[in-house]
Amino acid sequence: MKVRLTPELSYLIGFWKERRTKEGIGIRGEEEQLSIFAQAALELELTEPDKLLTQTGEEGNDSMYFYHTSYRKFFQKVIDDELERFKYKNEYSANFLAGLFDAVGSITEDGKVFLSKCTQKDEMLLYRIGFNPLRKGKSTYFTRPVKFLRYIHPFTRHYKDHPVFEKI
Repeated sequence: MKVRLTPELSYLIGFWKERRTKEGIGIRGEEEQLSIFAQAALELELTEPDKLLTQTGEEGNDSMYFYHTSYRKFFQKVIDDELERFKYKNEYSANFLAGLFDAVGSITEDGKVFLSKCTQKDEMLLYRIGFNPLRKGKSTYFTRPVKFLRYIHPFTRHYKDHPVFEKI
């Protein structure tokens, strides 16, 4: 089975990266995030509905996953090579960053945009694409949030209806 990277798969990999479960291909999170993951996996035909497994954890920390060795290896390889795969401003990198933002990003009341978890590779990727992030503690803030939000807006699923997008 030959797995090929698509923009939609890039979104799912970005979403999976910081919320992944130990077993299979899956994420930990709240109900809305689990729903986004399930919908994306089913749309991309990575699994069948009856193969999606759920596990109840602490409040807001449930998990959903499925098993597929080829996809698991592929996802990990994409994460390992993310600086090379997403080094250009295109639909692939926009989807990847939208998935990452949907997984661990947030927008504060006063309009600050940040990622609560971000690896050094992610920061380097953001610098290469031109977003100039600023790390404060464990969070990474965007110095020009409107530019970043414009870039990911067509691909974000969790924040697509956020009021800040109406101003952009």
